[in-house]
Amino acid sequence: MRMIPKKKSFNVMALRGIQMDDMEVVKQYNLNPSLAYTNDINPAVLDIVYGKNVEELQKYKGFSLEKARSEAGKLRAQASKQIKELLA
Repeated sequence: MRMIPKKKSFNVMALRGIQMDDMEVVKQYNLNPSLAYTNDINPAVLDIVYGKNVEELQKYKGFSLEKARSEAGKLRAQASKQIKELLA
């Protein structure tokens, strides 16, 4: 019997050693399945989380749209930096 090689997951959890397949992330965030098993999955997730952070900072912290975008952008930049370090 021939073994089918397992595809490498690139989602941030998998990069940190947690067993999470990219297809789980695709389903969780309703992403295009073509992003699975590529380096492009994390920027797509970061964009979605950025949007949610903007909304929640406005709703729960009372931030203006401008301030919420600024704060969410800082969080996205930090996460992006961590992902680049994990990929290095």
